[in-house]
Amino acid sequence: MSNCSHTPRKCDAAGTWDVDYASDYGRFAGSMNLHREGATVTGTWSGAFGPNQPISGTWRNGYIELSFSGTWSEEKPGPVNATLVGWIDGDSATGRMKVEGRADGQWSAVRKK
Repeated sequence: MSNCSHTPRKCDAAGTWDVDYASDYGRFAGSMNLHREGATVTGTWSGAFGPNQPISGTWRNGYIELSFSGTWSEEKPGPVNATLVGWIDGDSATGRMKVEGRADGQWSAVRKK
């Protein structure tokens, strides 16, 4: 669990994050550029599932819930919806990611400096 309730600036979602997604289908990588205003998180995802995909979500004391749409390019290509939930602690983040109907697993991220 994050200690963001005591040090919110240390745990802010804002920034550019390198993401590694280890799913039951295989590994995927991407980058998130996130912005936060209060409890609202917006930004873009680029990498697996497409470039510059709009992200929307929420923030609560280090806990994030994010979602974006994209394109599955592996077997049976088509549109997908992805969700990420997890905790930010300083310049790292971890949690669970699901690409609906395609893949499920753990994600981790490191903030670019």
